[in-house]
Amino acid sequence: MKGVNGKILEIDLTEQKVNVIKLGEEIYKKFLGGYGLGAWYLYTHMKKNVDPYSSDNILGIIPGMLNVTNYPMSGRFMAVSKSPLSNLYTDSNAGGHFGPKLMMSGYDGLFIKGISEKKIYIVIDHDEIYFESAEFLWGKDTKETEKILKEKYPNSEILSIGKAGERKSPIACIITDFGRALGRTGLGGVMGSKNLKAIVSKGNVKPELYDPDWVKRIIKSFSSAFKNEKFQYWHKYGTSNSTVRSTLNGDAPIKNWKGVAIDEMKIEDIEKLKGDEIIKDNLKSYACASCPVACGAIIRKNTRYGIVEGHRVEYEGASLFGTSLLNTDLDSIVYSFELCNRHGLDVISTAAVIGFMMEAYEEGIIKKEDLGFELKWGDPDAIVKSVELIANGEGFGKYMELGVKKLSEILNKNSDHFAIHVHGVELPAHDPRFMPSVGITYVTDPTPGRHTAGGLGFFEDTIPQPPFDPGIKFEFIKRYEYKNKGKYHAVMSNAEQVQNALGFCRFRRTVPEYATMPYPEMIEAATGLKFDKYELYKTGERIQNMRMIFNVREGWTYEENKIPGRAIGIPPLESGPLKGITVDLDLMVREYFEAMGWDIKTGHPTKEKLKELGIYDIYIKYL
Repeated sequence: MKGVNGKILEIDLTEQKVNVIKLGEEIYKKFLGGYGLGAWYLYTHMKKNVDPYSSDNILGIIPGMLNVTNYPMSGRFMAVSKSPLSNLYTDSNAGGHFGPKLMMSGYDGLFIKGISEKKIYIVIDHDEIYFESAEFLWGKDTKETEKILKEKYPNSEILSIGKAGERKSPIACIITDFGRALGRTGLGGVMGSKNLKAIVSKGNVKPELYDPDWVKRIIKSFSSAFKNEKFQYWHKYGTSNSTVRSTLNGDAPIKNWKGVAIDEMKIEDIEKLKGDEIIKDNLKSYACASCPVACGAIIRKNTRYGIVEGHRVEYEGASLFGTSLLNTDLDSIVYSFELCNRHGLDVISTAAVIGFMMEAYEEGIIKKEDLGFELKWGDPDAIVKSVELIANGEGFGKYMELGVKKLSEILNKNSDHFAIHVHGVELPAHDPRFMPSVGITYVTDPTPGRHTAGGLGFFEDTIPQPPFDPGIKFEFIKRYEYKNKGKYHAVMSNAEQVQNALGFCRFRRTVPEYATMPYPEMIEAATGLKFDKYELYKTGERIQNMRMIFNVREGWTYEENKIPGRAIGIPPLESGPLKGITVDLDLMVREYFEAMGWDIKTGHPTKEKLKELGIYDIYIKYL
């Protein structure tokens, strides 16, 4: 088999031991790479019910299987672990350049267990893997850390945590490329619990491709797609131009999911956050590995809080630090976003905590003396002060950094009804009342509360375009017709698993010519592995089931993944574009479970389905 290294790296930090494991072709055939490989490894190498902060928890970093092919937009990599926020399986998907660099260091995955006695970082340089003291880095932010390590190790790529990760915050993330995040559900806290400040990868040798000329022909066949004006739009704005539109049409939640933008704000104020305003601060474009689009940007902005020189704020940050909190002050939004990147905080969770706190303040549950300042809707200075409290773990920030669910439990004053989360995971800036199918993803994916986990969510009022042809014909999906959505959601979700495991960016779907790709041909040209479209679809389904059986082993059932009524229109809003909408989530979920071959009450994969996918024996052996 070509195109991969055929081996993974295991590191035990307690013993400071390194072990290289060779993998057979059958593992790649069954699980590909990325979190397909990661979910298999976690399930077969971890005990059940481990404490996420214990030495038994494993942190995996796994490149997408096609990371080194140079296929356009194929450079994404993933992390897997047990989450300290949800206490379930978790994974995260990031851009940047670390994934290809790890493969160029000779490994298709890195899996870390144990806890180092001292604060350390790891250096991976092909056969040389060694541990260095991180005492001089502890307490530094991610930008300082990465700058120091890149100067010390030229041509390397770095993963690091900030102060939030050092404190084991369950909303801390891992940062690479000075601001690309392995975000959501506390991966930074897991890394910090191991006394691991950073990982340095220095590789420079690509695995040999099966048919390099074939790979080049495939790449060339896509070249015209990147001249499409939609890709040029993404190059200019990234997601930064979405905030105004999503605020006005109801996609972006307002006032902790209870408000309506046009009732709370003036349109001229909302338009202060349009893309043309945000991109005024661009210094240069930013592209992840193998990406001809370059949808990111590095900015320099002299805010009244301080100078920001880093990654441009994108939709989730602009919306959740902005209009969701009734804030249209760009200085505070950009500065808050930068604070999260520097300190290694998940942007979505951090902003959601502040929204929850603002409502708690409004209800009199939290008072000025608790925080040291007033916390009113739309106050930009209060938002920045709140992010600083969370980033530094100071004062009330030591409770806020625990996430909405735990914070609500600590307050214990009738606040649970406005603690917006699914199984502890704060919801992003996409409202099921606007995109009903995204609600299925929030409550059924093995990583709850995610808008990027696949499904029909972003294909309402269209004919869905799957990442590759699964051999299934799609119908036009009507936004507010709920029947028969579950079966199509299952197909799109399973197909998404293939895309992620291969390392492709989901933004390729924005251009019709590049939305559905010839993945079987691309895999064979790079690796020699042969899949027809039906086999590849089953591989995606297998990966999705592999992710889910980890949670089943932990004792999870669907009943635990209840979504707050506000998020699905119980009660419905009385004004605005989503007036009167209540989403029939139960119907869609039942149909999804039925289509997946999962028990419609528990959400557990059935014995018959696991046997069909060839993983029942794995499930039983490691149960």
